[in-house]
Amino acid sequence: MKKNLARCGGAAVVAACAVLLAPLAAAGEEATFHVTLSGPEASGDPDGRGEATVTLNAETNQVEVRLTYSNIAEPTAIFIRRGATGLEGNIAVPVVIESRQGNTIIGRRTSAMPNAVARILASPEEHYLVVMNEEYPVNALRGPLRKE
Repeated sequence: MKKNLARCGGAAVVAACAVLLAPLAAAGEEATFHVTLSGPEASGDPDGRGEATVTLNAETNQVEVRLTYSNIAEPTAIFIRRGATGLEGNIAVPVVIESRQGNTIIGRRTSAMPNAVARILASPEEHYLVVMNEEYPVNALRGPLRKE
């Protein structure tokens, strides 16, 4: 019985350490994600489309988004959110729109939240990109982060 408890206890410690140290393992990493965006059924622009490249750098805690969009009004905000498909998640990183050229936008952000980018890198499948505009202030376009 003691061996089984020790084995279970050891496995629990390893699992707990993995969860706690995951953001640290991502530190120093840079990763690029491809995002295909469309209008969410419940709240988005039904004919809107977009493609984005999202680059995350855990060492500098920076995010860069290059977005090309069509069939929506001009975007007013971009966010990376954490949440399940079909639900509105919490904002992980707001992205500042820095330049526009036609239907292409470049946005950047150095997150004020320490390790925000490392947390996204630790579980990118739990995050998505959302694009808002005046017509669709909740989300005109939305798409999950996918590793390139």
